[in-house]
Amino acid sequence: MMNQKVMEPWEHYIVGASIMTLGIAGTLINSIILYRNYLKDSNKYPNSLVSNLCLTNLGIIFFAFPLSGLASFKLEWIWGDEWCTYYGCVSLLFGFNIMITTMMLVLDIFLRFYFRNYELYKIRARRLMIAWGWIISIFWSLAPLFGWSRISYEPTYTSCTVDLMHPDKAYITYIISCFICCYLLPIGLMFFVRIKPNKDYQPVSSDIGKNYQRIVIIILLFIIEWSPYATIYLWPIFLDPNTIPISLAAAAPVFAKFSVVFTPLIFWNENDPEEEKTNE
Repeated sequence: MMNQKVMEPWEHYIVGASIMTLGIAGTLINSIILYRNYLKDSNKYPNSLVSNLCLTNLGIIFFAFPLSGLASFKLEWIWGDEWCTYYGCVSLLFGFNIMITTMMLVLDIFLRFYFRNYELYKIRARRLMIAWGWIISIFWSLAPLFGWSRISYEPTYTSCTVDLMHPDKAYITYIISCFICCYLLPIGLMFFVRIKPNKDYQPVSSDIGKNYQRIVIIILLFIIEWSPYATIYLWPIFLDPNTIPISLAAAAPVFAKFSVVFTPLIFWNENDPEEEKTNE
């Protein structure tokens, strides 16, 4: 049984306008960062983790935003059940990868300032991080297609995700697993990370403070962007899913979509300008 609370048309329009605005802003910001990394400074090594984050952001903008944005203006999902499944899986795929890549970027900052030898291996290490992130994301996004929970409509009926309204054992185990691996683990790792250079490495002290502040901002953004979704996913495990506040259900996807705008801005100048490209 779906949530009986109904959003007012103007509330749907606000959600739709927010999604479209974030999509346009995210497209410009992520495209500019990729341009700066690969074209403007083509003789330098870009940070591949930042590039992966930008490409993932563009992926969810192009392949998911238009469906939910237009559905909001139509006040309901207009694309059918098959496209609902598509949207849910694509959103999970790119969403999980954004979360994992954000965690990896914080880890990358930590390793650069804590382990001097990381400079020798950072290119390969970043590639491994990216590959691992995509493997995890593909696994969690495809699991509902193979019976570990399923994709269905959200309470707003303008987007789709894991079936919140039927919290069976498959749903509970899937959500708890995702919550631990893709939400608690990144937050825990980011809190654990501290910028403390070792005795053999003497970075500029101002850089240490700057990057420590960046990590704090990243953690705060991560919590703000993804906690609403984490809340509505956990809600059916403990309470009646029909009691999920419709305002929270509407806000969760919008807050998650903030990630395509604000997180990449933190890495606007993230590259390796001191290191010329060489053949590996």
